[in-house]
Amino acid sequence: MAEIVRPTPRQLTVAALCLVVAVGTAFVAANVTRNETIFSLSPPVKGPVLQSVPSNDIPETRRVDLHRTFFTAWAALLLVTPALCLFPFHRASPNAAGYWLAFWTAGFLAFVVHLYWAIFVIFDGDWSRISTSPRVSAPVIDIVFAAWWGLDILLAWRVQHENRLVKLERTVVYLMAAALFVAGSAIEGEIWLSHAIGFVSGGAIALSLFVRVARELRDRRLNAATVST
Repeated sequence: MAEIVRPTPRQLTVAALCLVVAVGTAFVAANVTRNETIFSLSPPVKGPVLQSVPSNDIPETRRVDLHRTFFTAWAALLLVTPALCLFPFHRASPNAAGYWLAFWTAGFLAFVVHLYWAIFVIFDGDWSRISTSPRVSAPVIDIVFAAWWGLDILLAWRVQHENRLVKLERTVVYLMAAALFVAGSAIEGEIWLSHAIGFVSGGAIALSLFVRVARELRDRRLNAATVST
């Protein structure tokens, strides 16, 4: 069983500062753009083109809250991307493991802020509105993912060793996080900046996986050459 490496005080400080800056910037940006029509007050139209455009499901007085919801989602994505890039290396490098857990935790905290604003501010905690809104693609999956993510962080901080079961659940939640964050931004984002952030994040995650696989293949070749000699 692999031992889980905890973040150093320096690594925690870096992640905490990034969390404060990212979430703080999201709220400042929402206030600065409160009079700008960056995001539509009407939900996205899905289905046939001839379908009538739905009316505004968010009043103009809630525009700043809508912006906070979007910007905190971007903050969560930016914070979790380093963790998703470091995950393939967290069992091989103590330094990578420390930063992975620090940013994995920071990204989760930012995501909780986003979920709070989306669920209890935009939708007033009304599950019937959430489950039927075109703005929300898979509300049940999002909630299950958030709970699973929180459980994984709890395990990472409380359980000293990573057994096979923990490795499996951690790999699954990693894949879910990569898929949901990248798809939610790159594919379902409302504006070009959201698409750009999603594609950059997805590219960084793919590059990290490529590097990890390349290193694994290199090490296997070196080991095979050593054995043969």
